[in-house]
Amino acid sequence: MAKTMTKQNESIAETLKQAWQELRADHPHMRIRDAAATLGVSEAELLATDCGNRIMRLRENWPTLLSATGALGPVMALTRNHVAVHEKTGLYDNVRCYGDTALISGHNIELYLSTNLWQFGFAATEDTRLGPRHSLQFFGVDGEAIHKIYLTEQSDFGLYRRLVDTFRADGQAPSLELQPFQTGPVHIAPARRQDVPENWRRLLLCSGHADSEPTVQVIGRIAAPVFHELMAQLTLLMLPIQILVGNRAAIQLHDGPIQNLRINGPWFNVLDQGFNLHLNETAVAGVDIVNIAYRQHRLTGLLLRDQGQRTVASLFGNYDQTDGESAVWRNLMSALSITTYV
Repeated sequence: MAKTMTKQNESIAETLKQAWQELRADHPHMRIRDAAATLGVSEAELLATDCGNRIMRLRENWPTLLSATGALGPVMALTRNHVAVHEKTGLYDNVRCYGDTALISGHNIELYLSTNLWQFGFAATEDTRLGPRHSLQFFGVDGEAIHKIYLTEQSDFGLYRRLVDTFRADGQAPSLELQPFQTGPVHIAPARRQDVPENWRRLLLCSGHADSEPTVQVIGRIAAPVFHELMAQLTLLMLPIQILVGNRAAIQLHDGPIQNLRINGPWFNVLDQGFNLHLNETAVAGVDIVNIAYRQHRLTGLLLRDQGQRTVASLFGNYDQTDGESAVWRNLMSALSITTYV
């Protein structure tokens, strides 16, 4: 019975692989996430159809694997959800693990990762208009993408190949056994909460992924044109801000100013050296101005909500432990709250 089931799975995987090849022939620039949605499968299932060739399944030893990525040199970290894509280029050179939580604080990259919710990992080689692109990609039990690490021109490709060989899984079957996942926030493991650095305790509150519900006061809601105007102001001021995008098992931070904005169809983009943000505004139901109690300070910021009122991205001012948030940022938020509606 098991052997018959294996043959059935391989047949299904081969059919899916052929369907994907045909779809790519008709739409050569379609992204894999869009292809998966078109074919009614998960992104991980599409990748798995080429396991053993240009895709290699990786062993489930995520903290050790992440620690090894620091030697690759500059890479691009990508964390996304169904609304926002957050990309940062830098180093994974400081990886700390607290039980099932991995914190990465490398040069220009800040990540909070719940690796216990990672189920599948792949080393992928994909063809692009600029040539082959190499990456490490991680997915949940339902095949949804959690986090990806892309090599850059400055990355050590030889070390990458050795890393893939070291963490290559014994089995390279072209099909996956998926399970449904109930959508929910990322949580700090309570037993290790005291180990999490202070800055991430605050950032988890701001991202909407805290282990307990903070006191969040909504003081206004702004429409897309007002959000665009605020972002344009921030580029002129070169004001350092903190932009967070997360999903159920990864949160990624940009801490610094923004410079280059571009609107392309439904996508609102920040296209800076070392940082890209892409927001699908058709999926943003609203942008709330919020006030959050944190220690002796009040934090003001923006929470971008989807149609289910879940936070998909957040923006807050730069923070100092003594003085709290930036006064310039606080004034910007105060001005917004006066002229907006709830």
